Amino acid sequence: MPKQVDHEQRRIEIVEATWRIISRGGFAAATMREIAAEAGFANGGLKHYFATKDDLLVAAFQRTFYRVNERAGLAAGSQSGLDAIRALCMEMLPLDRERQIESRVAVAFWDRAASNPVLMKVHADSYAIWRQFMEQHLDIARESGEIQEQVATALVVDELLWITTGLHVVPLLDAKTTPPINQVRIVDTVLDRIRSLSPRPVRSATD
Repeated sequence: MPKQVDHEQRRIEIVEATWRIISRGGFAAATMREIAAEAGFANGGLKHYFATKDDLLVAAFQRTFYRVNERAGLAAGSQSGLDAIRALCMEMLPLDRERQIESRVAVAFWDRAASNPVLMKVHADSYAIWRQFMEQHLDIARESGEIQEQVATALVVDELLWITTGLHVVPLLDAKTTPPINQVRIVDTVLDRIRSLSPRPVRSATD
């Protein structure tokens, strides 16, 4: 009997081969011939899975966000409020080898997306999801008393997204000044600052 082929798994393998090439040599190295060879296909063998190179690049860019979301969902679990936001931020940072590769690939895609409306939309849609997630959990934190009413949701979300985006780039250029422990500290400083605005609990005379 002919061997059954998992179409979606093959697509993922091709995307991950694309990642490896981009992480090693940037976009210039990511030709269809090189991607096919990296993924173990004959030249032209990718067309069964991706009709064009643009289709492949869109899938590769989308997967950078999918992997972050997948890990963040597992990390956050049943957490809510600032803990859930922190869990998402930690998965966005290049704290280990896997996430460093993701950052390198994402940075390469950002340059491409600046002149490609389709990739730009992938980026915008994904950041909108992250923004909505943070906004929802800031609302939860406010309702639970974890933060005060005057905490400006939009400003906090902007700050966290700009920090995590910047920390994709800086460690690639200057890893010595941005080790993982410093990256975590920067995010925690923001979260601790807005948490510190919360009123102190009132202690009873018997406490």
